[in-house]
Amino acid sequence: MQPIPRHWATVREVRTTSEGREFDLTIHGSSDVSPEDARRDAQERLERLIASGGPGAAVGSDIEYYPARRLPEELLEEIHAPSGALIAAITRNRYGAAVLNTDAVLISDIDLPASSRPPARGKRGLLSRLFGGGGADAAAEPDPDALGLPGPGERGDAHARIVQRIEGFAQAHPELGMRSYRTRNGFRVLLTGAGAEPTGDRAQELMAELHSDRLYMLLSRVHDSYRARLTPKPWRIEVDRFEQLGSRTAQDSVHTDWVERYRAASREVAVCRLLTATGPAPTEVEQQIIDLHDRATRHDSGLALA
Repeated sequence: MQPIPRHWATVREVRTTSEGREFDLTIHGSSDVSPEDARRDAQERLERLIASGGPGAAVGSDIEYYPARRLPEELLEEIHAPSGALIAAITRNRYGAAVLNTDAVLISDIDLPASSRPPARGKRGLLSRLFGGGGADAAAEPDPDALGLPGPGERGDAHARIVQRIEGFAQAHPELGMRSYRTRNGFRVLLTGAGAEPTGDRAQELMAELHSDRLYMLLSRVHDSYRARLTPKPWRIEVDRFEQLGSRTAQDSVHTDWVERYRAASREVAVCRLLTATGPAPTEVEQQIIDLHDRATRHDSGLALA
Protein backbone atom coordinates (compact mmCIF):
# COMPACT_ATOMS: atom_id res chain seq x y z
CA MET A 1 0.00 0.00 0.00
CA GLN A 2 1.01 3.63 -0.38
CA PRO A 3 2.58 5.22 2.73
CA ILE A 4 0.39 7.59 4.75
CA PRO A 5 1.80 11.13 5.11
CA ARG A 6 3.66 11.82 8.33
CA HIS A 7 2.99 15.56 8.47
CA TRP A 8 -0.19 17.57 7.96
CA ALA A 9 -1.03 21.27 7.83
CA THR A 10 -4.25 23.20 7.38
CA VAL A 11 -4.79 26.52 5.61
CA ARG A 12 -8.02 28.45 6.26
CA GLU A 13 -8.75 31.48 4.09
CA VAL A 14 -11.67 33.40 2.64
CA ARG A 15 -10.88 33.84 -1.06
CA THR A 16 -12.63 35.24 -4.12
CA THR A 17 -12.32 33.73 -7.60
CA SER A 18 -11.85 35.72 -10.78
CA GLU A 19 -15.60 35.28 -11.38
CA GLY A 20 -16.35 37.04 -8.08
CA ARG A 21 -17.43 33.93 -6.17
CA GLU A 22 -16.38 34.02 -2.49
CA PHE A 23 -15.45 30.87 -0.56
CA ASP A 24 -14.50 30.22 3.05
CA LEU A 25 -11.99 27.43 2.47
CA THR A 26 -10.27 24.90 4.70
CA ILE A 27 -7.55 23.07 2.77
CA HIS A 28 -5.29 20.32 4.11
CA GLY A 29 -1.77 19.66 2.91
CA SER A 30 0.51 16.71 3.59
CA SER A 31 4.19 15.85 3.45
CA ASP A 32 6.67 13.20 4.47
CA VAL A 33 9.34 15.90 4.85
CA SER A 34 8.13 18.41 7.47
CA PRO A 35 5.11 20.38 8.76
CA GLU A 36 6.39 23.38 6.79
CA ASP A 37 6.37 21.39 3.59
CA ALA A 38 2.85 20.21 4.40
CA ARG A 39 1.77 23.84 4.74
CA ARG A 40 3.34 24.64 1.38
CA ASP A 41 1.34 21.76 -0.13
CA ALA A 42 -1.87 23.06 1.45
CA GLN A 43 -1.26 26.59 0.15
CA GLU A 44 -0.53 25.32 -3.35
CA ARG A 45 -3.71 23.25 -3.34
CA LEU A 46 -5.72 26.27 -2.24
CA GLU A 47 -4.26 28.39 -5.06
CA ARG A 48 -5.03 25.68 -7.64
CA LEU A 49 -8.58 25.37 -6.33
CA ILE A 50 -9.21 29.12 -6.59
CA ALA A 51 -7.62 29.26 -10.05
CA SER A 52 -9.98 26.50 -11.18
CA GLY A 53 -13.04 28.47 -10.11
CA GLY A 54 -13.50 27.12 -6.58
CA PRO A 55 -15.22 24.03 -5.15
CA GLY A 56 -17.72 22.52 -7.53
CA ALA A 57 -16.15 24.09 -10.60
CA ALA A 58 -13.37 21.53 -10.87
CA VAL A 59 -15.45 18.40 -11.47
CA GLY A 60 -13.62 16.17 -13.89
CA SER A 61 -10.28 17.94 -13.40
CA ASP A 62 -7.32 16.99 -11.24
CA ILE A 63 -8.28 19.55 -8.59
CA GLU A 64 -9.15 17.73 -5.37
CA TYR A 65 -11.56 18.86 -2.69
CA TYR A 66 -13.39 17.03 0.11
CA PRO A 67 -14.39 14.23 0.04
CA ALA A 68 -12.04 13.41 -2.84
CA ARG A 69 -8.90 13.59 -0.68
CA ARG A 70 -7.63 11.88 2.44
CA LEU A 71 -8.18 14.02 5.56
CA PRO A 72 -5.48 14.63 8.18
CA GLU A 73 -4.83 11.72 10.50
CA GLU A 74 -1.94 11.17 12.87
CA LEU A 75 0.22 8.23 11.78
CA LEU A 76 0.60 5.92 14.79
CA GLU A 77 2.31 2.85 13.34
CA GLU A 78 3.32 1.21 10.08
CA ILE A 79 3.05 -2.57 9.67
CA HIS A 80 5.35 -4.48 7.33
CA ALA A 81 5.24 -8.00 5.95
CA PRO A 82 8.18 -10.37 6.58
CA SER A 83 9.39 -9.31 3.11
CA GLY A 84 9.58 -5.71 4.31
CA ALA A 85 6.65 -4.47 2.21
CA LEU A 86 4.28 -1.97 3.82
CA ILE A 87 0.95 -3.78 4.28
CA ALA A 88 -0.91 -1.61 6.79
CA ALA A 89 -0.81 1.54 8.88
CA ILE A 90 -2.64 2.61 12.02
CA THR A 91 -3.81 6.21 12.18
CA ARG A 92 -5.78 8.31 14.64
CA ASN A 93 -8.96 9.60 13.01
CA ARG A 94 -10.60 13.00 13.39
CA TYR A 95 -12.32 12.15 16.69
CA GLY A 96 -9.43 10.21 18.20
CA ALA A 97 -9.99 6.50 17.52
CA ALA A 98 -7.21 4.30 16.15
CA VAL A 99 -7.98 3.06 12.63
CA LEU A 100 -6.44 0.21 10.63
CA ASN A 101 -5.64 1.12 7.02
CA THR A 102 -4.72 -1.72 4.66
CA ASP A 103 -5.12 -3.04 1.13
CA ALA A 104 -4.06 -6.58 2.03
CA VAL A 105 -7.50 -7.66 3.33
CA LEU A 106 -10.84 -6.44 2.01
CA ILE A 107 -12.84 -4.94 4.88
CA SER A 108 -16.56 -4.22 4.52
CA ASP A 109 -18.64 -2.17 6.96
CA ILE A 110 -22.38 -2.88 7.23
CA ASP A 111 -24.61 -0.62 9.31
CA LEU A 112 -27.81 -1.58 11.08
CA PRO A 113 -30.65 0.69 9.90
CA ALA A 114 -30.75 3.81 12.05
CA SER A 115 -34.37 3.16 13.03
CA SER A 116 -33.39 -0.19 14.54
CA ARG A 117 -30.89 1.31 16.95
CA PRO A 118 -31.78 2.03 20.58
CA PRO A 119 -32.62 5.66 21.47
CA ALA A 120 -29.93 7.67 23.22
CA ARG A 121 -30.24 7.74 26.99
CA GLY A 122 -29.19 10.31 29.54
CA LYS A 123 -25.53 10.40 30.50
CA ARG A 124 -24.64 7.89 33.22
CA GLY A 125 -21.60 5.93 34.31
CA LEU A 126 -20.07 3.62 31.73
CA LEU A 127 -21.28 0.32 33.14
CA SER A 128 -24.75 1.57 34.05
CA ARG A 129 -25.08 3.23 30.65
CA LEU A 130 -24.20 0.01 28.85
CA PHE A 131 -25.85 -2.55 31.11
CA GLY A 132 -28.66 -0.71 32.89
CA GLY A 133 -29.01 0.63 36.40
CA GLY A 134 -27.89 3.92 37.92
CA GLY A 135 -31.02 6.01 37.21
CA ALA A 136 -34.77 6.06 36.81
CA ASP A 137 -34.51 5.86 33.01
CA ALA A 138 -32.13 2.91 33.07
CA ALA A 139 -32.93 -0.16 31.01
CA ALA A 140 -34.07 -3.16 32.99
CA GLU A 141 -32.07 -5.47 30.74
CA PRO A 142 -28.54 -5.18 29.31
CA ASP A 143 -28.43 -3.37 25.97
CA PRO A 144 -28.32 -6.09 23.25
CA ASP A 145 -26.29 -3.87 20.89
CA ALA A 146 -23.65 -3.34 23.57
CA LEU A 147 -23.31 -7.13 23.79
CA GLY A 148 -23.46 -7.72 20.02
CA LEU A 149 -26.78 -9.60 20.32
CA PRO A 150 -29.84 -9.43 18.04
CA GLY A 151 -32.18 -7.68 20.46
CA PRO A 152 -35.98 -7.60 20.31
CA GLY A 153 -38.36 -6.40 17.62
CA GLU A 154 -37.19 -4.34 14.65
CA ARG A 155 -33.59 -4.29 15.85
CA GLY A 156 -33.50 -8.08 16.05
CA ASP A 157 -35.14 -8.44 12.63
CA ALA A 158 -32.53 -6.18 11.03
CA HIS A 159 -29.74 -8.11 12.74
CA ALA A 160 -31.15 -11.41 11.45
CA ARG A 161 -31.47 -10.11 7.87
CA ILE A 162 -27.86 -8.98 7.78
CA VAL A 163 -26.62 -12.26 9.26
CA GLN A 164 -28.59 -14.14 6.60
CA ARG A 165 -27.12 -11.91 3.88
CA ILE A 166 -23.58 -12.55 5.14
CA GLU A 167 -24.23 -16.30 5.19
CA GLY A 168 -25.59 -16.15 1.64
CA PHE A 169 -22.54 -14.23 0.50
CA ALA A 170 -20.23 -16.88 1.97
CA GLN A 171 -22.13 -19.63 0.16
CA ALA A 172 -21.97 -17.70 -3.13
CA HIS A 173 -18.21 -17.14 -2.77
CA PRO A 174 -16.64 -20.34 -1.42
CA GLU A 175 -13.31 -19.24 -2.90
CA LEU A 176 -13.07 -16.39 -0.37
CA GLY A 177 -12.09 -16.58 3.26
CA MET A 178 -14.52 -14.61 5.40
CA ARG A 179 -14.64 -13.46 9.00
CA SER A 180 -17.78 -11.66 10.17
CA TYR A 181 -18.03 -9.58 13.32
CA ARG A 182 -20.79 -7.75 15.16
CA THR A 183 -19.97 -4.10 15.95
CA ARG A 184 -21.88 -1.73 18.22
CA ASN A 185 -24.26 -0.59 15.48
CA GLY A 186 -23.68 -3.04 12.68
CA PHE A 187 -21.33 -5.62 11.24
CA ARG A 188 -17.80 -5.88 9.87
CA VAL A 189 -16.61 -8.42 7.31
CA LEU A 190 -12.98 -9.27 6.54
CA LEU A 191 -12.46 -11.01 3.19
CA THR A 192 -9.27 -12.83 2.22
CA GLY A 193 -8.30 -14.21 -1.16
CA ALA A 194 -10.20 -11.49 -3.04
CA GLY A 195 -7.16 -9.72 -4.49
CA ALA A 196 -9.35 -6.63 -4.91
CA GLU A 197 -7.73 -3.19 -4.85
CA PRO A 198 -9.69 -0.63 -2.79
CA THR A 199 -10.10 1.65 -5.81
CA GLY A 200 -11.07 -1.16 -8.19
CA ASP A 201 -14.46 -2.28 -9.48
CA ARG A 202 -14.08 -5.75 -7.94
CA ALA A 203 -13.90 -4.29 -4.44
CA GLN A 204 -16.93 -2.09 -5.03
CA GLU A 205 -18.90 -5.05 -6.41
CA LEU A 206 -18.14 -7.26 -3.41
CA MET A 207 -18.95 -4.52 -0.91
CA ALA A 208 -22.16 -3.66 -2.76
CA GLU A 209 -23.18 -7.33 -2.66
CA LEU A 210 -22.77 -7.24 1.12
CA HIS A 211 -24.79 -3.97 1.24
CA SER A 212 -21.80 -2.19 2.71
CA ASP A 213 -22.26 1.37 3.96
CA ARG A 214 -22.08 3.68 0.91
CA LEU A 215 -19.99 6.33 2.63
CA TYR A 216 -17.53 3.63 3.67
CA MET A 217 -17.30 2.48 0.04
CA LEU A 218 -16.52 6.04 -1.03
CA LEU A 219 -13.87 6.45 1.66
CA SER A 220 -12.19 3.21 0.56
CA ARG A 221 -11.70 4.78 -2.86
CA VAL A 222 -10.61 8.14 -1.45
CA HIS A 223 -8.08 6.62 0.97
CA ASP A 224 -7.05 3.85 -1.44
CA SER A 225 -7.26 1.47 1.48
CA TYR A 226 -9.80 -0.46 3.52
CA ARG A 227 -10.37 0.89 7.01
CA ALA A 228 -11.44 -0.61 10.33
CA ARG A 229 -11.80 1.22 13.63
CA LEU A 230 -9.70 -0.56 16.26
CA THR A 231 -10.60 1.39 19.40
CA PRO A 232 -13.87 2.75 20.85
CA LYS A 233 -15.69 5.88 19.77
CA PRO A 234 -14.86 8.35 22.58
CA TRP A 235 -18.44 9.39 23.35
CA ARG A 236 -19.36 5.76 24.00
CA ILE A 237 -16.86 5.61 26.87
CA GLU A 238 -17.61 9.10 28.21
CA VAL A 239 -14.49 10.74 26.78
CA ASP A 240 -14.76 13.97 24.83
CA ARG A 241 -14.08 13.65 21.11
CA PHE A 242 -10.87 15.41 20.18
CA GLU A 243 -11.29 16.97 16.75
CA GLN A 244 -7.99 18.88 16.77
CA LEU A 245 -5.75 15.84 16.37
CA GLY A 246 -5.04 16.42 12.71
CA SER A 247 -3.55 19.87 13.26
CA ARG A 248 -1.60 19.20 16.47
CA THR A 249 1.57 17.26 17.10
CA ALA A 250 1.82 14.19 19.29
CA GLN A 251 4.01 16.14 21.72
CA ASP A 252 1.36 18.74 22.63
CA SER A 253 0.23 18.33 26.24
CA VAL A 254 -3.45 18.68 25.29
CA HIS A 255 -2.90 15.77 22.92
CA THR A 256 -1.05 13.48 25.31
CA ASP A 257 -3.48 14.16 28.15
CA TRP A 258 -6.44 13.26 25.95
CA VAL A 259 -4.75 10.08 24.70
CA GLU A 260 -4.07 8.93 28.27
CA ARG A 261 -7.69 9.49 29.35
CA TYR A 262 -8.96 7.74 26.24
CA ARG A 263 -6.70 4.72 26.70
CA ALA A 264 -7.73 4.33 30.32
CA ALA A 265 -11.45 4.40 29.49
CA SER A 266 -10.96 2.03 26.55
CA ARG A 267 -9.82 -0.81 28.78
CA GLU A 268 -13.40 -1.63 29.79
CA VAL A 269 -14.79 -2.27 26.30
CA ALA A 270 -14.23 -4.03 22.98
CA VAL A 271 -14.93 -2.88 19.42
CA CYS A 272 -16.37 -6.01 17.81
CA ARG A 273 -17.27 -9.65 18.46
CA LEU A 274 -16.43 -12.50 16.08
CA LEU A 275 -19.49 -14.27 14.66
CA THR A 276 -18.23 -16.60 11.90
CA ALA A 277 -15.04 -17.67 10.15
CA THR A 278 -15.42 -19.57 6.87
CA GLY A 279 -13.62 -20.39 3.64
CA PRO A 280 -9.99 -21.05 2.67
CA ALA A 281 -7.14 -20.23 5.02
CA PRO A 282 -5.61 -16.76 4.63
CA THR A 283 -2.12 -16.13 3.34
CA GLU A 284 0.68 -15.27 5.74
CA VAL A 285 0.24 -11.54 5.12
CA GLU A 286 -3.55 -11.72 5.41
CA GLN A 287 -3.23 -13.61 8.69
CA GLN A 288 -0.85 -10.93 9.97
CA ILE A 289 -3.54 -8.30 9.35
CA ILE A 290 -6.27 -10.44 10.91
CA ASP A 291 -4.19 -11.08 14.03
CA LEU A 292 -3.49 -7.36 14.43
CA HIS A 293 -7.18 -6.52 14.00
CA ASP A 294 -8.38 -9.16 16.45
CA ARG A 295 -5.88 -8.24 19.16
CA ALA A 296 -6.73 -4.56 18.94
CA THR A 297 -10.51 -4.95 18.81
CA ARG A 298 -10.56 -7.60 21.59
CA HIS A 299 -13.02 -9.64 19.56
CA ASP A 300 -13.15 -12.58 21.99
CA SER A 301 -13.08 -10.65 25.30
CA GLY A 302 -16.82 -10.73 25.98
CA LEU A 303 -16.71 -7.04 26.92
CA ALA A 304 -19.38 -4.53 25.91
CA LEU A 305 -19.03 -3.13 22.40
CA ALA A 306 -18.20 0.52 21.95
